[in-house]
Amino acid sequence: MSSESRPGVRRVVTGHRAADGVAVVTSDGTMPSYEAGAGFPGLRVGPLWATTSLPVDDNNENTDGATRKPDGDLGIVMRSGVNFQYTDMAPGATAATHRTSSLDHNILISGKLILIMEDGSETLLDQPGDIVVQRGTIHGWRNPGPEWTRWLTVVVDAKPAVVNGKAL
Repeated sequence: MSSESRPGVRRVVTGHRAADGVAVVTSDGTMPSYEAGAGFPGLRVGPLWATTSLPVDDNNENTDGATRKPDGDLGIVMRSGVNFQYTDMAPGATAATHRTSSLDHNILISGKLILIMEDGSETLLDQPGDIVVQRGTIHGWRNPGPEWTRWLTVVVDAKPAVVNGKAL
């Protein structure tokens, strides 16, 4: 597994000029990533924007959404809000199976990624733009290599999944 990391993602944020309400670019810069932590070797996560409520009410707030720390499951879910992040996975790395009470929209940007489900099935994502909608299920990820993989995720807080009347 490679210990190198990839360059960050360029992020452009828009807002409104306070004086007259004209739409403007408020920031334009590179967003770095950090190591995901124990249980996720070879995985780096870069915060892009998070909100603390839905509907969102931060149109003209000066707080950079990437500085808001998700406070829910595994540090991925923003309770009552949304977390937008990117993930880089080293060749050969595997993310342990996990479940969050969330609705996750995953979009492959580059590389290859294998979705591993609780039943043992594996689905290869190998085309930029491939999408996985994750609905509170137990799943893991693996990069079959030979290159780093990058994907974007929009994590929306959700009630726990329920099957046959039982919350999972």
